[in-house]
Amino acid sequence: MAYIHIVFDIDGTLIDTENAVLSALEDTLTELGRPCPGRDDLKFALGIPGETTLARLGIADTAAANRLWNGHVKKYLSSVTVFAGIRSLLEKLQARGYRLGIITSKNHDEYAADFVPSGLAGYFDTVICVDDCRCPKPAADPVLTYLERAAIRPGEMLYIGDTVYDAECAGNAGVDFGLALWGCRSVRHIGAAGYFATPYDVGYFLKKREEAPVQMPWLRWAMELQFIAQAGLTYSKDLFDLERFERIREISAELMSLKTGLSPEQVKTVFCNETGFQTPKIDTRAAVFHDGKLLLVKEKNGTWALPGGWVDVTDSVKASAVREVKEEAGLDVAAVRLIAVHDRLYRNLPVYSYGVCKFFFLCEVIGGSFEPNIETVGSGYFAFDELPLLAEEKNTREQVKMCFDAYASGDAWQPVVD
Repeated sequence: MAYIHIVFDIDGTLIDTENAVLSALEDTLTELGRPCPGRDDLKFALGIPGETTLARLGIADTAAANRLWNGHVKKYLSSVTVFAGIRSLLEKLQARGYRLGIITSKNHDEYAADFVPSGLAGYFDTVICVDDCRCPKPAADPVLTYLERAAIRPGEMLYIGDTVYDAECAGNAGVDFGLALWGCRSVRHIGAAGYFATPYDVGYFLKKREEAPVQMPWLRWAMELQFIAQAGLTYSKDLFDLERFERIREISAELMSLKTGLSPEQVKTVFCNETGFQTPKIDTRAAVFHDGKLLLVKEKNGTWALPGGWVDVTDSVKASAVREVKEEAGLDVAAVRLIAVHDRLYRNLPVYSYGVCKFFFLCEVIGGSFEPNIETVGSGYFAFDELPLLAEEKNTREQVKMCFDAYASGDAWQPVVD
């Protein structure tokens, strides 16, 4: 069943409030004359309602203490930040037609005071706070309340959070859960349908789950048959087995021919021409910036792409990126940071009949200038809102946006690895 709603926790998932929440809790305990445990011993408070935390700390009047705690949080709101990549993710999900929602352990007053100033509230259609439910996380009530209010079934929702309380809440309601590793302190005992190192991984997970495999199962079958045949032809010694594996290779080519309209001979040329154990090909792409604009090179067909190409057997992936910039853009560069490693099957069209791993590197210019060459006819630097027609088989608009985000994030960028 396809997801319709993508629903998020707030603290530790959309915004980083750990310092504000725990500093304010320490101030609250001090004001109440209560012993204050170390910071690590207070981290259990992250992801559960404030009054639940205060009750566990032995405070009788939890409502009054929670109001005091919320008052102290206001002193630290300047330390609250939106996690890198979140805005881009929300925009991408909306553009793809998903409905967005929130399930949080904050009450409505805390939601207004702590979250609304982040500027993210406008992305969400449905918001369930702790005071909308009979029982808080990890009980199923918050998710069940959301399902009822949004009029959807459990299989039509993915809930993304950063704690075991979020995971148990989703599981108790029969809803798939995705773990936001960027805000999670430990994955121990947290089962999830997806583990997301960065917000960018969410989009990949959704595309891989709901698009290419469902639309083209025949491609997976053909690729698997080709893999089996090539491995068998490489390692088998028996003549009869070799004949059988050669026939499997022919069947895979015939299947590709039937579905793509290419002749069997054309398919064999690009699909059945390798020997040895089959592995994915490697492609590199270089992101080079100047004054906030991204370098693109113009292909002979009029489309534009990041400098890049296949990795030679004598090159490392980083050396290949550097070489391709020199060949296509005339620039000497240094590859300074890995941006991403993408699985082309789920990122770019048209679909190829073999696997490709795409490495994106952030590069800095040492010197040089563009010169006409056999591969490209021009180059230029572009802002994201003025991009020319892209060669999407090489780099999509989404991948280009990722490069802009990586450049803006500096050393804080975490590589996106499919």
